[in-house]
Amino acid sequence: MNKKLLDWARWGLLFLLVVCGWLHYKSMFSYIMLFVVSPLEDMTHAWFVPPISLFILYKHRDKFRQAAGLPSWRGFGWVCLFLAIAWFGDRGGQARIAQVSAIGLIWSIPYAFWGRGIGRLMLFPAWFLIFTVPISSYLDFFTVHLRIFSTNMAVFILNGLGMDIQNSGTAIFSIVRGQGGSFGMEGAGFSLTPAQGVRFSVDVADACSGIRSLFAIMTLMAAYPYLFVKSVVHRWIMFACAIPVAMIGNMFRIFSICIIARFLGQEVATGFYHSFSPFVIFFVAVLLMFGLQMLIVRFESRLRKKGSLPQWWRKRSEASAPAADLSNARHTLVILSLTCGLIFLTFQSSRFIGKPEFDEVPFIADDLPHLIDGYTSTRPWFCHDDQCNTSVEENVLISRDLRDGDGFKCPACDKPMHKVSLGEMRDLPADTTILKRTYRSAGGESYAVSVVISGRNRSSIHRPELCLPAQGFVMLGTATRPLRIVGGHPREARVISAQRSASTQQFSHVYWFVSREHETTSHAGRILTDMWDRSIRNRINRWAMVAIYASTPLDTPESMEAFETFLGILYPQIFRADH
Repeated sequence: MNKKLLDWARWGLLFLLVVCGWLHYKSMFSYIMLFVVSPLEDMTHAWFVPPISLFILYKHRDKFRQAAGLPSWRGFGWVCLFLAIAWFGDRGGQARIAQVSAIGLIWSIPYAFWGRGIGRLMLFPAWFLIFTVPISSYLDFFTVHLRIFSTNMAVFILNGLGMDIQNSGTAIFSIVRGQGGSFGMEGAGFSLTPAQGVRFSVDVADACSGIRSLFAIMTLMAAYPYLFVKSVVHRWIMFACAIPVAMIGNMFRIFSICIIARFLGQEVATGFYHSFSPFVIFFVAVLLMFGLQMLIVRFESRLRKKGSLPQWWRKRSEASAPAADLSNARHTLVILSLTCGLIFLTFQSSRFIGKPEFDEVPFIADDLPHLIDGYTSTRPWFCHDDQCNTSVEENVLISRDLRDGDGFKCPACDKPMHKVSLGEMRDLPADTTILKRTYRSAGGESYAVSVVISGRNRSSIHRPELCLPAQGFVMLGTATRPLRIVGGHPREARVISAQRSASTQQFSHVYWFVSREHETTSHAGRILTDMWDRSIRNRINRWAMVAIYASTPLDTPESMEAFETFLGILYPQIFRADH
């Protein structure tokens, strides 16, 4: 085939695929944009990622012309893989999976059309877009440890400077000079009382864990070496150091807020400086990045002088894209036709199959059991008046004779009480069902049980790790624990150790997810199960989250045994008799 005609054909087909891809991924882009601007993810750095990728493509345009060869079967294989991921992401309703498939296709389609040389050159600018995928809210298992580490290190340094500092989990307590009062900060909770100066407590919440700055710094430490460092080894070393660099920067931010409060007062620390403090992380990160680059260059220079620079280091530093292969055009049209055909077929498949059907079959009982052997129970009721927000247990309302038809009147404002809180009613979809009841034993154990049953909207259920800090709790640790329950269900649970920000009293928050056919403690596992059932079984699962607040921490064999005994009695009664 004439090379000029082949180029016109490839560019024309690529243009059609771009239009088709935009139409297919349009809803995914809109959904991802909501995450990018959401405070939950805080992905400000994502706005800079696509322009950097485009700049790299423009900068290396001459290399692309030289490396362009014939279509590649290997590239076609990668296209097939990412089309499979695209199908599962679309059918499974998972925007992040769909986004990964889009990034993979941005890399693999040029690879299939123009060969291995283009695939090598496209590798970085395409996969650099992975930093636009919002995943920080899924990393609570990591952020808790990151927060605790940053807190411990900041407290260690502050104590070394002679400040009266202590911490409990992610909360830092200190005595500083200043005026009494109270104030709030995004990502940290402060309370001030005039006693020996001013006492304040800082809760290093998820927003201050460093996980968000970690992704921004990883983006920086991937782009800068690629643009300005020739050695591939240098690039990987600098990128690998992004995590410790981010941790050091975040630790310095926490440390500096306490220092400013000590010497310049609370108003400065919590006003201008707190708003400015995220830039401290990046300032420290940039200094460390340049310092690291200087150390690597100096280390390599010494090895070269000694003649002991490893051969693999030398080879990888000099690696470049292979030259174009124009020797065999036999399968050119076949690869182009198969690539385009499979892409169009995959993107249109959902229209042929139809939307997955929602599982309407109820499997949870209409109410939690009122009577359990060895336990008394009562139900909490909530006032929805913004100025009141009182919550009272049902037995107290009955004793005060506050019945109002099928419900009760608020003892504080005389307005109707409700079975769910005002926040739950406002934030959760209308078709969400919530069951609540508190159980107490003669031995003093208290368990507040909440079962949240999702409707058609998946936002009915979210992990407690995301909402506990917003409710004023400090998470001390998380773990997945096996359960020894008669009958074997549930097999394990996710246990969060926590306390109130201004208190030292600890408790445990236990939860897991259950559907009509599945049971898991993993939010990611639940999503993968949903994705499989949506894609293969054409069914949308209805999930329930069982959450239990234990008033005492489950940190001893005795407390865990008592909890397992209670759970063994309660859990079978949560389900419908015909389940």
